[in-house]
Amino acid sequence: MKSKHPYCPFIPEGATKLIIGTMPPYRFCKTPKELYENDVDFYYGSKDNYFWDLLSQITGAKLDKKNTETAIMQRKALLSKLHIGIADIIEQCTHINGKSIDDSLDDIVLKPINELLFHHPEIDSLIYTSKSIIKHIYKIADKYHSWDTPKEGNTLDTPKEGTIMIGGKRYKVIVLYSPSPSASRKVSYEKRLSQYTNVFGKL
Repeated sequence: MKSKHPYCPFIPEGATKLIIGTMPPYRFCKTPKELYENDVDFYYGSKDNYFWDLLSQITGAKLDKKNTETAIMQRKALLSKLHIGIADIIEQCTHINGKSIDDSLDDIVLKPINELLFHHPEIDSLIYTSKSIIKHIYKIADKYHSWDTPKEGNTLDTPKEGTIMIGGKRYKVIVLYSPSPSASRKVSYEKRLSQYTNVFGKL
């Protein structure tokens, strides 16, 4: 059975940036959902995902890790304050063997991000939270990404940056380390914190 994405895009008023991920874990997509007490029923809501831990540490925002409406509203309030929307590129897929890593997603149906952007012309920057977004975005983009030439002295703390044309409009693109627990085996929390601070600490 295909997993259907459980959340609508969240685009607060005045958003100029859009965070784009892939798909929530399988247990978030089931009906009914199988959530733990310290999950949050929202994007990157798994108790093991580092996304909101990183943003909380960077911004100083109080973000409960509880399966409550208050925790959801805290995250929406932070995104609104930062003028950032959030969506995923996948609308439906099969989680092979119930696994949630991007390589285990099959039978993928993409969300029409190009239509979403058309209806929110104030958005000018896209923030990918996975390298997998790069291959998916090509199916709705005008052409391939144009990546910036790395500057001398750049380190892994600096995110990959470039631009992409979608619907005749050029968007700035930032590619971050994935905040998923599986990715943490390759990149330390400290390295991820440094990279995310370079992006979200300047907003």
